[in-house]
Amino acid sequence: MAYANVPYYRHKYDQYGVDMKSIKTLADLQKLPVITKDEIREQFPEGIISKQYDINQCHYSATTGSTGRSLPFIFSKATFAFYIATGVRLYTMIGYRPWHKLVYIKYTPLEYPRFGPFFRTEHIPSTIPVDEQIAMLRKMKPDLLIGYASLIYEIALRMTPEDLKSIRPKFIGLNSELSNKDQRELISQIFNCPVYDEYSTEETWMVASQCKKGKYHVFIDNVWVEYLDKSGNPVKPGEEGEIYLTTTRSPAMPFIRYRIGDLGRESTQTCSCGLPYPIIEEFNGRADDSFILPSGKYLSSLKILNTFTKNIKKHLHLMEEFKVIQEEPGLIVIKFVKGKEYQEKHLTELVDALKKVFGEPVTIRVDFVDEIKTNSIKRKAIESRVGKKQVG
Repeated sequence: MAYANVPYYRHKYDQYGVDMKSIKTLADLQKLPVITKDEIREQFPEGIISKQYDINQCHYSATTGSTGRSLPFIFSKATFAFYIATGVRLYTMIGYRPWHKLVYIKYTPLEYPRFGPFFRTEHIPSTIPVDEQIAMLRKMKPDLLIGYASLIYEIALRMTPEDLKSIRPKFIGLNSELSNKDQRELISQIFNCPVYDEYSTEETWMVASQCKKGKYHVFIDNVWVEYLDKSGNPVKPGEEGEIYLTTTRSPAMPFIRYRIGDLGRESTQTCSCGLPYPIIEEFNGRADDSFILPSGKYLSSLKILNTFTKNIKKHLHLMEEFKVIQEEPGLIVIKFVKGKEYQEKHLTELVDALKKVFGEPVTIRVDFVDEIKTNSIKRKAIESRVGKKQVG
């Protein structure tokens, strides 16, 4: 369907001389060339959206990811409904039930369905101060708390015994960035509930998540995962490879052999939890740096990234690319590549929003550059060059 209805895929596959009749199994995907974020960005919308869909009738969004560049994308209504269902399935997998209250921390609210007393959801903005987030949690009293790993970690560090009398989730799910075992154990200890990690992206949705046994299961009914070496050849199970994703439920804007930029290891293990999905042994490369402010307080990089994301969605072509570097506790440098609709007033709006996120006096310097160079597979949009120290 992508070859028939998506102009860029047709052009690319013809250019590479792909015999489309030979693509019959998942193993045959290796006959197709890979696609990158830059290609998708350049072809959006006319070249990369299926001719069978009206973009105005689809769910539209954009993400910065951790590369610092805006990536617009769409889902059909049916795809978006499926993605919401995969979320419910995931949460059910760790113990969520329809009568539980789900509270999620994200930069914008999602269109979660609600049926009377069932599937109750509430949203907490990810960019507001931690004290305000904790105050909202005390009122909302979630059964299931979902959010960015670094944000929930930051909240956990700020919790008081009085807070914990009101905030008593049954389980916590971490998403959108990697968490490490130490973070999860600390969060679990503070909240006295199990903590599960989820591997997902804005543009492809659920990729993998931990089950109750702690194994990461890949949801192959949503995405097919390949692990490739630098030459584009599959690596053996247990060997580290770069992750490429192929979506199976997004006909309006397919991602086929999509270079996500993360590293991972395929596992041949089975899991005693009984889930039929294959296992990712390990994956790396999604955690951004946190900032240590002049006062010594910890500031999640996601709050900074989310502020950029909200601005990008509001002013899509303000910037082509950015990188935020903490050079010193009180000095923040933004490397900024102007977009085709750059306006100084919108940049000022962004800087003002960042100052609110930092919440204490810091110098924010904007350096205009033509491009942001990197030697790594995945560029970090948020980087702190300040030595880490214990918060609090």
